[in-house]
Amino acid sequence: MAREMARPFNTVSLGLSGGFEGSERQVAAFFPEWDCIEPEDYPIVMLKITDKGWGKALNHRDYLGALLGLGIKREKLGDLVVRDKICLAAVHRDIAGFVETNLERAGRSSVTAARVDIKDFGLKPLLEEKRITAASLRLDGVIGSVFNLSRSKSVELIAAERVRLNWEVCNQTNKALQEGDIISVKGKGKFKVKEIAGVTKKGRTAAVIYKYV
Repeated sequence: MAREMARPFNTVSLGLSGGFEGSERQVAAFFPEWDCIEPEDYPIVMLKITDKGWGKALNHRDYLGALLGLGIKREKLGDLVVRDKICLAAVHRDIAGFVETNLERAGRSSVTAARVDIKDFGLKPLLEEKRITAASLRLDGVIGSVFNLSRSKSVELIAAERVRLNWEVCNQTNKALQEGDIISVKGKGKFKVKEIAGVTKKGRTAAVIYKYV
């Protein structure tokens, strides 16, 4: 959407950043074509939220719920990346100090939040390569194969607008997927179509996907 807004204006450039490589939620910056914008110009602060509990490690939902529980609007939060007992959260500069001071619990654990330099982590998405087969490259069929769901369940998720194709809600069950497409299913996960690998002897379409973990 941001790219389409900038396209008609020849003298306007567009920059996008979510704080780290591969981030899905990003800040858009519009600026004159003769200017430039640096990563540090974006109003993004990276917080390291550390799980101090001794029980089961917190998950993405626990951390997000704790942040929203502080009364923060979702648009003030970028991506959250969970690694072991640490969550790296991209947040708007306006609320960074508030989160550092007030975030004390997530789930059943006590937590602490502190600012960090994302360069210290070399953060990149963790991807699991997986080969799947489906009757065709229809959206509902591929979702079913990736997440081991029945076709009816896949159709139900699409109808409920819980599926995004390349970051936009897609309600077309028969939408044909292509190499490079990124699909996210709320409550299930996200994957990228890496390669369409042909047809099997049984007439099914084979594909290689990257599943975000």
